[in-house]
Amino acid sequence: MPLECLKYAPDYYRLTLHIIGALSVPINATGIYLVMRHSPKNSSYKYCQLYVQLVTVFVELHMSWTCPGYYYFPLMGGINTNEFMADYIPTHTSVVLYFFLFAFELPSILSCFIYRNEAAAEMNTAMRMPKYLTYFIAVSSHTFPFVVLVLLLKSQLTYEQKKEILQLYYPSCMHVLDLKGFEAYDYRYNYYTAAVGLSAMIYIFFYGFYGLFLAMHTMSILQKMKKHMSAATYKMHRTAIIALTLQCICPFAFICIPINIIFTVIVFEQYELTALATNTMFMIAAHSMVSTMTMIYCNSNYREILKNNFIRIIGCGRCGLNSTTLIEPSISVVRSNAGARNISRSY
Repeated sequence: MPLECLKYAPDYYRLTLHIIGALSVPINATGIYLVMRHSPKNSSYKYCQLYVQLVTVFVELHMSWTCPGYYYFPLMGGINTNEFMADYIPTHTSVVLYFFLFAFELPSILSCFIYRNEAAAEMNTAMRMPKYLTYFIAVSSHTFPFVVLVLLLKSQLTYEQKKEILQLYYPSCMHVLDLKGFEAYDYRYNYYTAAVGLSAMIYIFFYGFYGLFLAMHTMSILQKMKKHMSAATYKMHRTAIIALTLQCICPFAFICIPINIIFTVIVFEQYELTALATNTMFMIAAHSMVSTMTMIYCNSNYREILKNNFIRIIGCGRCGLNSTTLIEPSISVVRSNAGARNISRSY
């Protein structure tokens, strides 16, 4: 079965990505508002959460609005469906920018685990991680986006190489070569493409494992110091580390599942699953929104604030609907009350 490469993305594809981006803006804006306005004033943890949210929302908006790519898996290539942006920004540049921003999610989330571990270790300095190790991990994890940036910049193929790839492996897709916004990559013609994937695996495995270790180490500190702290303090620390862990796991599923499907389609060249692999982009595009909703759901204070604001808005809306029927009775009540006061004064 030959690979079918459409000249234009299906109508539902870009529309769905745009809807995800449109829904993401108010949800992430709500999350940022809650973090900055309703977090403890003496805590710097809110800046770490803000770091995570800003990175994820920029990735999501870039993917759903700036450069909504439509892919031809198992061919590692596709087109930028935003024709306006394709006129001004080369697709390769958009791809590099996307993965550069995406790579910042790893150090941003890890920095939150480091903060939570340091906050818990203040109660038991004997269990504090060595300062040099903490600084090394925090700084070295931020090299990941720049490693990805350099390797991706060097992974671009020439026009002749892309033409040869299509002729040899995907002859039914020769027509996409000259489409506006088309870009393709292949590790067989440029080893930097393979280096991107290999470096990502190494960084994610090492720093992901360290983040998991920090989460377990933090819980160990809390368990040992439980008798020496108030119930409220223990609950605050415990809830924070659990919420942060869930905030990583839930969006990670929205990224890990699509990547595994795409990897399977590419490796085994399952042409019949091309549409499925491409549509998994919807899950990746929604990971920022899922992360913010998980954060709000795990924080009882945020839930209570949203609940109260919702009730107040609904209440005001009902008052506005009933305002015309309440004007006359209110006037009559005022008059009757005024008459009653005059009568009482006469007595």
